[in-house]
Amino acid sequence: MRFGGRLFCFTLSVALGMPLQTVAPAAFAVETPTTATTDFLSEIDSKENEQTRKDIEQLLKTIENQWNAHNLDAVMSYYADDYINNDGLDKKSVTALTQDFWKTYPDARSSSVTREIRVEGQYVTVESRDTAVGTTAKEMPGIGTKGELQSVSEGELYLKKLGPNWRIIGDRIDFEKVRVSFGLAKQIPAMFTAPEQVKSGRQYSAKLELALPPGLMAVGSITSQPLQYPQPNPTDAWRPLEGASLERVMPANARNRNELLMATIGVTNSARNSLMGIAFLTRRLNVVPAMEEEAATASADAKEKAPEKGHQAGDK
Repeated sequence: MRFGGRLFCFTLSVALGMPLQTVAPAAFAVETPTTATTDFLSEIDSKENEQTRKDIEQLLKTIENQWNAHNLDAVMSYYADDYINNDGLDKKSVTALTQDFWKTYPDARSSSVTREIRVEGQYVTVESRDTAVGTTAKEMPGIGTKGELQSVSEGELYLKKLGPNWRIIGDRIDFEKVRVSFGLAKQIPAMFTAPEQVKSGRQYSAKLELALPPGLMAVGSITSQPLQYPQPNPTDAWRPLEGASLERVMPANARNRNELLMATIGVTNSARNSLMGIAFLTRRLNVVPAMEEEAATASADAKEKAPEKGHQAGDK
């Protein structure tokens, strides 16, 4: 847990959509690049950048060790004051969120695998896959056991060199799944599926599937909320799972906010009158704005700012 279309493709698609006669003259006039292209492609393999990547890898290992030691001041000292992530959380929010997380899971530990480190002058981007495990501080009332945490996420960490030091200026999580299980729910295989990305306002389906052993039944719910801190408790009535599955169709919010999906599972006896286990499965839904919606908003804003007819500057 490292603290958790692209412009080129768009430009290329525009170029490919142009009439052939528009792009052909330029294509015939340009010679095949040699040195410039080679230099550009080899930038990331320079010795200078190789040393920077080693420095960053060591820095990340230090931060991970401090995170696993639950040293909040040390961890947050590596964050820039103007840090912001793709959910809109700033340094203050992440500090409080981390502190709350450690209180809930006092033995939480994380491990990260770096997939790529890109160096661009004073900026660095780190792509990684992160896992975390832990045990809740308290037992679940009525169940009599503590909860077991399992988490996996993938994303990017953004750093900038400020003076002699590298600092985290932002991050984004592209994929994240978390499971916390109590009692018999720890032994029940469960799959919670949903798209990882949805257009703002568009409907999508989230589905929960269980593999229940004979003699056990289940009730559950599926909810969705825009990601924020503090995150409000979801409200949804439990319903019996018919055929050990539950599916819900929901609209992505129209505010272009990433969402937290949660499936809650209650494992019961065959009569459904005794709760024997609970599991909470969450996953991230990245909500992307629609370009036409942005254009409509910009047009509406322009109309509001434009002077009304008969009241332009100089009119009396």
